[in-house]
Amino acid sequence: MRRHLPLVLAAILALVATGLLAYQWLGQPTTLRVAVGPAGSEDARLMAAVAQSFARTHEEVRLRLVPTSGVAESARMAEIGRADLAVVRSDVGIPASTQTVAILHRDAALLLATDPSLAAVPDLRGKRIGIVRNPAANVRLLESLLAHYDVPADAVTTIPLGDGREAGEALREGKVDAVLTVSPLVGRTAGDVLASIARTGGTPVFVPIGDAAVLARRWPALESVEIARGTFGGTPPRPAETITTVGVSHRLVAQARIADSVVSELTRLLFVNRPALAVEVPLANQIEAPDTSKSASLPVHPGAQAYYEGEVESFFERYGDWFYLLVMCVSILGSAAATLVSRAANKSRARDMALLRQLLAIVRACRDVEDELELADLERQADEILAAALARAGTGAIDNAGVAAFTLGLDQARRAIAERRAVLIERQAAGAEPDPLSAAAE
Repeated sequence: MRRHLPLVLAAILALVATGLLAYQWLGQPTTLRVAVGPAGSEDARLMAAVAQSFARTHEEVRLRLVPTSGVAESARMAEIGRADLAVVRSDVGIPASTQTVAILHRDAALLLATDPSLAAVPDLRGKRIGIVRNPAANVRLLESLLAHYDVPADAVTTIPLGDGREAGEALREGKVDAVLTVSPLVGRTAGDVLASIARTGGTPVFVPIGDAAVLARRWPALESVEIARGTFGGTPPRPAETITTVGVSHRLVAQARIADSVVSELTRLLFVNRPALAVEVPLANQIEAPDTSKSASLPVHPGAQAYYEGEVESFFERYGDWFYLLVMCVSILGSAAATLVSRAANKSRARDMALLRQLLAIVRACRDVEDELELADLERQADEILAAALARAGTGAIDNAGVAAFTLGLDQARRAIAERRAVLIERQAAGAEPDPLSAAAE
């Protein structure tokens, strides 16, 4: 048994090492690539803050930013599989392979002018419209709005303005007649546009989109947004009256292939860290849950939906089957090891008994030996048995009881050999003595 003890210990250590490796592997953070852009945008700043927060608190999920030129390229990076997550806009081709994790913020389309005669979308016919940020996406949105009001796309001229700080000068100098920006109502871009108009002495005119609800039903990627009176402050309040416009949502989407447990944890961390993120990036306050109903036009990732509905599986619920299989495998391996050890012990005992039987055979054989040479051969056999027993005792194959049994057997064999040798010597001595009567007759 002692000889097999190292094998048993090695097997136990191997199982422990396997368990530790499995624990370490399960404990490794999952790093997800996030496509977001452009650099310096509100989305990029928000996701950078999220990534830093996750890394700082050593969360199970980590983010690695993949910079892009905007929401269109971010969607394309997710579509070709070069990003696990992406920040996309609901009206800019969300990849079919992705599903919504959370709504990062909702943006409103603001049509602004300084000319009071521009009071409705049809009034923009023949005008020059400055596009603030995301020119490709915002131009497509503008064309959809114009088409709804039967204004041909080529009836207006679009001019990219870059960021919102250029809007006021462009309106004052007559480079553009109106400005389109798609931004959160509490975001930096909308504030920059209005501030730039105020700096140039202009009074912003908000062009309403009265058919926003109709447009939202027609294009599910759009939604109707109400901008309350005085949303942007000022005296007089901006806007002077509550208006309606269209809006879009910026969403964090994930590849459908990502494990539900990973997305559930990501979603949980987003909302748990939201208050701390809002201190650094106020836009984080706008993070919200998407529509999780089955009738939602944009599907939600099952992992995120499980979090929103409170159905996130615990660690043991998630890996319970694996633990059950592991316990079964360990039990089977343990039974097999016990069987092998038992068989090895039985074989070892059988070998020990065979040696003991040989000693008993030597003891019996000594009684009938009539030749010194045969006796010497039996003694040699006993010495060989002694050598074999000592070798097995050295490897731990024979325990103390076995050593005692061999000691007793060897003592009996040696005593029997010594006694028989004495008898043989005595006989030889008796046969060599002369007969006294024969000697006297001579």
